[in-house]
Amino acid sequence: MIKTRLTEMLGIEYPIIQGSMQYMSLAELASEVSNAGGLGLIPSMAFPNTEELRKEIRKMKALTDKPFGFNISLVPEVVVPEVIFDYIDVLIEEEVPVIETSGQRPAKFIEPIKKAGIPIMHKVTSIRHAKAAQKDGADIIVLVGTEGGGHPGSDQVAGQILWAKAVEELDVPVIASGGIVDGKSMYSAMSLGVDGVLMGTRFLATPEVNASEAYRQALLTVPENGTVLTMKSLNNAMRVANNPFAQKILAKEAEGATLEELMPLISGIRSYEKMKEGKYDEAQLSVGQGIGRVHEITPARELVEQIVRDFYETHEYMNQLVNKLSLQKG
Repeated sequence: MIKTRLTEMLGIEYPIIQGSMQYMSLAELASEVSNAGGLGLIPSMAFPNTEELRKEIRKMKALTDKPFGFNISLVPEVVVPEVIFDYIDVLIEEEVPVIETSGQRPAKFIEPIKKAGIPIMHKVTSIRHAKAAQKDGADIIVLVGTEGGGHPGSDQVAGQILWAKAVEELDVPVIASGGIVDGKSMYSAMSLGVDGVLMGTRFLATPEVNASEAYRQALLTVPENGTVLTMKSLNNAMRVANNPFAQKILAKEAEGATLEELMPLISGIRSYEKMKEGKYDEAQLSVGQGIGRVHEITPARELVEQIVRDFYETHEYMNQLVNKLSLQKG
């Protein structure tokens, strides 16, 4: 067990959260992470209606008796507020243990969750937005550095800067995300004072992720410098593999394409369908820079154990280093 404010608040064994990845992190993956002592997250908006969402929650409950969470995307261009509240109602009715929000300031959406007594994590990419979410009532703040896959914001500030500053300026637990793929990078982040880490990209390279084996193997070929930020023109930057499709989107953005014109290209369901067909050069492959340090497909439960073991080995290495320095100084 690694005890932090996060583990105490959520009732988990290790301060390791598997990031919510649209269409990819469903109950099969999330339950394995939770069963291993971490916290598995599932994206609510991956389901076309509230009944399908309810089925997935109940499936998750059948697969684990440990804490788990569902993400609610608040992106206004994609999801209308009425639908968001419908989905939140289902999460509350089904007594989901943890809810993560992301995409815009959570102010008006947080109230029913707070009333239900469910812990709320809010994911942001800047200190300004972190402070606003804390003011709104978020119990935990997830801060994503520019290294992260998915939506790491447009400011392009490295995680190490954001996490250290957030710990200095926020009162609630801070979770580090972006570029963290193993126990060494987890140890590095937690040395700054954060209460836990959230990993997305690393959990894509697991057999439980909702994708084909060919997709997982394709991920392992992406180097650390093999990603780009699309959708910056929409103020909703997305880090993806730098493939021909990403270049097509960037070209459209350079031409001044509107959201309406870009939607056929940036649609998440469209990219997911292309990935299922094995047409990776015709999809946005959301992945962080940390993929350059991922070299194998590892079962999710084994991966959590591996991360924890690596964390303790790194701690031992640092202890030996400090002791050696102390002896040299003496």
